[in-house]
Amino acid sequence: MFEKFGFRPARIERVVEENRRVRSFYLRTDLPSPEPGQFYMVWLPGAEEIPIGASGWEGGILRLSVSREGETSGKMHRLKKGERLFLRGPFGRGFRLEGRSFLLVGGGYGMAPLIFAARRLRGKKLRFLIGARSKGELLFVEEARRLGKVLVCTEDGSEGRRGMVTEFLEGGKFDWVLTCGPEAMMVKVLEFCKREGLKAQLCLERYMKCGLGLCGSCVLDPGFRVCVDGPVFEGEEIEGTDFGKAKRDASGRREELAR
Repeated sequence: MFEKFGFRPARIERVVEENRRVRSFYLRTDLPSPEPGQFYMVWLPGAEEIPIGASGWEGGILRLSVSREGETSGKMHRLKKGERLFLRGPFGRGFRLEGRSFLLVGGGYGMAPLIFAARRLRGKKLRFLIGARSKGELLFVEEARRLGKVLVCTEDGSEGRRGMVTEFLEGGKFDWVLTCGPEAMMVKVLEFCKREGLKAQLCLERYMKCGLGLCGSCVLDPGFRVCVDGPVFEGEEIEGTDFGKAKRDASGRREELAR
């Protein structure tokens, strides 16, 4: 029980700068291995605890890809090989990976859990749609190209096709569509899947304080706690919820999402 819910030290074996906002930390830890889509609660002494989804696991080394968004992630970006982070987990429900063909749609930092899923799906039919605001914010494109067919698009046209990733969704035969990224993007992916009769799995992001389903900060109204019921949900599960409409801030107050 302690191994999952208590903090364990993780030694940084390697740091890779993925793009101008994201660094990957390769960590040696004795915590259990994650499934793609699961996350860890990560603590750096002197900073707050934050949830970070796994972007890889191989040979006992966990990869966490951290986007520099605030004070805590900024402090993490200054860490070097040999230093330590403290983790607990893994938590949540990951992707179901049964099937033979998959469309993976990632926006920006949302590629992190998808590339982990793709590595577990190696040898199956994979197609990626990878989008970002600009070339400097694309993530794991070359790694994806080693695993399947890739279409890249950027909003400013600095790499690949110009436009939003959802503009390039095309029908086809896929057992699952896996997606992670900005919520407005995933709303459109889910609408596409419903039109095409495709099954979707969506990896959601919500503010999390505990990771255990106790605090309610990550609630998806009505009825879901993203940290334990997700963060991966099938499309049919979240119909009629606040998905794409609202989330809660650090105080628990409801915030409407831009559409």
